[in-house]
Amino acid sequence: MEIAMLGQGCCRAVLAQSPCAEVTRCSCGHIHLAVGPVTLRLEEDVLRALGHTLLEAIQHLEETAPTHAHAASDDRWKQ
Repeated sequence: MEIAMLGQGCCRAVLAQSPCAEVTRCSCGHIHLAVGPVTLRLEEDVLRALGHTLLEAIQHLEETAPTHAHAASDDRWKQ
């Protein structure tokens, strides 16, 4: 787990990272979800609820998506 020092004695540990997002936990207890230029500061229970909501949305997309819609994955930034 990577740890980054920030100002005022605050540091963040990287929980997950991908080409389109990064999730870190701050030493003050908040979870930071960064997607492009936007960062959301969340409580852990809100992050978990958001994760469940996103998984549900992905399941619905997969149920209704045409089979050719899944393009090859690469490491470039996606919006």
